Amino acid sequence: MGLLGWLETTDLSHWIRTSDFGYSLVLAAHAIGMALVAGVSFMFCARALGLARDFPLSGFNRLFAWAWFGFALSAISGTLLFVGQPRRLLANWPFDVKLLLILIAGFSLRYLGKTLSDIEGLRACGDLPRHLKIVATWPIVLWLGVILAGRLIGYTMGSQPL
Repeated sequence: MGLLGWLETTDLSHWIRTSDFGYSLVLAAHAIGMALVAGVSFMFCARALGLARDFPLSGFNRLFAWAWFGFALSAISGTLLFVGQPRRLLANWPFDVKLLLILIAGFSLRYLGKTLSDIEGLRACGDLPRHLKIVATWPIVLWLGVILAGRLIGYTMGSQPL
């Protein structure tokens, strides 16, 4: 049967797949977590690109706490969604793409934050050099890819394996 087959036979997996509210509640939590992560990331990147220049980048320290909460919520709810249908998800290419994009988006956002924290006079930062604008654009593109891949999962998932 294997680990994934066993996982699908657990009570938790069965509840997620068959209860009236299980899947919907977990999916709603996943969407809220993703909104927090992507929303804060978008605001940070938009600020780095020159929007809302009067908002100090140091103000994002508090906002990133919300993003981390959203990431934890997404990770927990995403794991629960996986428990509901592990074999189907692992056979689904948008699921693989989504996980890869999450990883790259996280690293690109971290790189942007580290790069911006190294710049002197950050509060009065005007236009960034072109290469940093490209760096600030990548997390936006990647998080949009994560959202798109996540939506595609439901439309491309095959039938339940035997």
